[in-house]
Amino acid sequence: MSRRITHLFFDLGNILVGLRSGEKLKTLAARSGQGVEAFCERIWSHQRAHDYERGLHTCDEYFSLLAEDLDLTHARKELQDAFCDIFYPLPERVALARCLAAHYPLALISNTCAAHIRHLESSFDFFPLFRQRIYSHEVGTRKPHPEIYEKALLATGAKAETSLFIDDLAENLETPSKSGWHTVHLPPGSDLATALHPFNLTGI
Repeated sequence: MSRRITHLFFDLGNILVGLRSGEKLKTLAARSGQGVEAFCERIWSHQRAHDYERGLHTCDEYFSLLAEDLDLTHARKELQDAFCDIFYPLPERVALARCLAAHYPLALISNTCAAHIRHLESSFDFFPLFRQRIYSHEVGTRKPHPEIYEKALLATGAKAETSLFIDDLAENLETPSKSGWHTVHLPPGSDLATALHPFNLTGI
């Protein structure tokens, strides 16, 4: 199947870096007398986490409120460190992105927050591959709201019909697909090269 693609857009979490509960989170959960799953649910299921990803809280505001919610006001710095200790490398996918970057402009579209991006950009060396980085906390909107995809096209000068977006969550692909984007749903553990094969991309 031949499809003309001029711009490639990647999600970040579960696409270029893996996600898991790190040892620091497990330690804090144990100290608070909770299982790690319940502890993480209290962090990331709260509306405040989404607001933080939309840039509605500063880091100081967010972690102060979160520490209070979790009865960890005495361990706020540890909580912030644990909050960021959830990522691990996905080298095969990054290697493929490096190959693609030689032939296409790459960009990121990610629901994320200032603390995570500060940690990620200082810990992983692949970010310069992406000419534009559309971070939810910087643009004030999250996937799957149409505005974030519109901002991505505007930032890159791309057109929907020649753009390809890769995300691990199907719900984040519905909006761009309806707008004419090409999309790839890539659940954790899926092979990126195989998923991209139908698009006949140069470099893979």
